[in-house]
Amino acid sequence: MMKVNIPNNFIPERTYAIRTLLTNYCGVPVSISIKEGISAYELVWEEKSITIADEFFGKAVSAKTYLDTKYLPDTIVSATSPGYDGILILYGKEHLETSRDSIKCGVDLFAGVFFMLTRWEEALASKRDLHNRFPASEAAVVKAGYILRPLVDEYSQLLRNWLLAFGYSMPERSSSYAVVPTCDVDIPYYWRSKPVWKTLGGRLLNHWNLIETLKEYSSFKAVQSQKEKDPYDTFDYLMTLAEKNGTRFQFNFLAGGTTKYEGYYLIDDSDIKALIAEIQSRGHAIGIHPSYATFLNGSMIQQEKQALEKSTGAIISTSRQHYLRFAVPETWKLLAEAGISVDSTLGYAAEPGFRCGTCKPFPVFDIQQREQLPLIERPLLIMDVSFRMYKKLSIAESIRVCDEIKRQVKKHNGELVILWHNSNLSEIDGWDGWKEVLENLMV
Repeated sequence: MMKVNIPNNFIPERTYAIRTLLTNYCGVPVSISIKEGISAYELVWEEKSITIADEFFGKAVSAKTYLDTKYLPDTIVSATSPGYDGILILYGKEHLETSRDSIKCGVDLFAGVFFMLTRWEEALASKRDLHNRFPASEAAVVKAGYILRPLVDEYSQLLRNWLLAFGYSMPERSSSYAVVPTCDVDIPYYWRSKPVWKTLGGRLLNHWNLIETLKEYSSFKAVQSQKEKDPYDTFDYLMTLAEKNGTRFQFNFLAGGTTKYEGYYLIDDSDIKALIAEIQSRGHAIGIHPSYATFLNGSMIQQEKQALEKSTGAIISTSRQHYLRFAVPETWKLLAEAGISVDSTLGYAAEPGFRCGTCKPFPVFDIQQREQLPLIERPLLIMDVSFRMYKKLSIAESIRVCDEIKRQVKKHNGELVILWHNSNLSEIDGWDGWKEVLENLMV
């Protein structure tokens, strides 16, 4: 077992960062000890050592807190010195000393991991977007142009390389590349979501084309008489696509909500229950999609989870917040209290890539209570609307971005977590041809 000596301050925070990076990511068991008088992290085993600079928590000693904008990274740069493998530097200096049995690293790897995984920068931000979310444009890695770099995974690989070079007996990698497709079921059916006159009226206001409206009414009648499938009923396509590629979808269902962003179906409706039963019978998973107002309302999360469990007859333990609304760390805490064990909310709506700096599931930390929670975050990397609606990319441009994310995930043996809405495969409302992007991701 590796011994890690740490300075005597911010013990819960340091312990979380060390165990997450060394044990969860690298597979190295550690014992952590407080050592008075040191000003760095000391990793010690078999008369060998790696010393990692303490350039974050050590700077916040007098203030007794790091939750201040003055402790945000000044700059983020990519290392150029030999031995650093081009990692991104958030805290510390690009200084490296190596000898036969020791390394002295000037980059505070643990501070970088803590910054990316806890998302504490989001708790400080006063700016919010239309949906009261932390804007991607305010994130340090987005501003620096590195949202497509999995910083935490790069740090993990660097440490593994150093340990292997020292002859440390590293465990075999426990993870391998996997595609994790998910679907948030916001509107399961186009023609059943609201009265037909409202749907047709809304369409007419969009295009002011009476002939087109008559065609749409004809489509409605064909669906009503079961001659055609509802244009949003793409569930069989999604499940078949996943099955052909050796994986399964997770379908996240709304089970409540009273805002204009919900109300398109009831979780105990017979058609919805039949759909869920079909999904379950084919081995695909069901999760909860807590409604728009739940991200700061624990009782609503619990009520909606119970409603979904009653409708499905299954215990629900996975989630993703509706509209990706999330507050650090409150939402994580509320999800854990509701009995959720795995969440997959943390991706930016406006930016594909690595919001948490990783493509691997990780344990979450409550920066207010200063403790690790019984909850795993499975970071969301790619969402359909990010490309077309936020970044205004073409299909070809979107595929190029997806390919780069995919390359990084494969490099680090991580999970390519995808969100594709069933309604965005309908070939209407501008989504013609976008199946190509999803199908490219699934292979």
